[in-house]
Amino acid sequence: MFCVAPPELETKMNITKGGLVLFSANSNSSCMELSKKIAERLGVEMGKVQVYQEPNRETRVQIQESVRGKDVFIIQTVSKDVNTIIMELLIMVYACKTSCAKSITGVIPYFPYSKQCKMRKRGSIVSKLLASMMCKAGLTHLITMDLHQKEIQGFFNIPVDNLRASPFLLQYIQEEIPDYRNAVIVAKSPASAKRAQSFAERLRLGIAVIHGEAQDAESDLVDGRHSPPMVRSVAAIHPSLEIPMLIPKEKPPITVVGDVGGRIAIIVVVVTNTIPHEIQKLQCPKIKTVDISMILSEAIRRIHNGESMSYLFRNIGLDD
Repeated sequence: MFCVAPPELETKMNITKGGLVLFSANSNSSCMELSKKIAERLGVEMGKVQVYQEPNRETRVQIQESVRGKDVFIIQTVSKDVNTIIMELLIMVYACKTSCAKSITGVIPYFPYSKQCKMRKRGSIVSKLLASMMCKAGLTHLITMDLHQKEIQGFFNIPVDNLRASPFLLQYIQEEIPDYRNAVIVAKSPASAKRAQSFAERLRLGIAVIHGEAQDAESDLVDGRHSPPMVRSVAAIHPSLEIPMLIPKEKPPITVVGDVGGRIAIIVVVVTNTIPHEIQKLQCPKIKTVDISMILSEAIRRIHNGESMSYLFRNIGLDD
């Protein structure tokens, strides 16, 4: 039912054709740990590269082995310093391009700036800008996971494989939570109801949706719901100016739509190892980590060997 490798796939996992180079684009512990797990599953050594910051915060990258005519895969995880890791990735991609690499694939499990994928007032679509920068730097393929919006794939003019972590999360629920059949899947907002329904259908559970927001006077001032300020009269703005009355948005109280009576409460936060969260795990013992190095390494192997990627998308719902 889930995307778990059968025994024959586990034996094939280490079989890769020659000419594959695997790099880690930064030196933080989470990225190195994920990169080593992927390299171990592929049966290859990590590529030699040096990435460091100059005293003026400029990023410098030095490729310390030949990549001419080879398939290069650059693994990059996102930390709090997002802009620095973007520059590390772009410079490393360009360094491999100018070193005559055959192909350059970015393995970015969490795509940065993915939430800025829509135009809002006088803002900009930053994820489109980042996609153009990556392609211009020399990226020829992208592997990512659970994009904020699947339409972001259209920002690229290169192939994009948007993998899913849902099979691993569902597998964790089935194996680690004994009484999960007495639970209910709760969507935190109506916008996430479709994804919650996809989880509920595969686990054969009920679904509930949280509607509304917390009644917090301070949050009204922060999120700008009462901007511009309310006016009692149009004449208060300008005597000769006729504009409609500005009415602020009202936040409905929090309500739960669905049957949650008598259901168990699973107070566990299950996340993947696509972003660093070691500090958060020390602060909250309820955070559990699921390793997704298997699906990333299999995607790398299939791309390098020119095999179909359809196996990795089996039993994936349209709303995932």
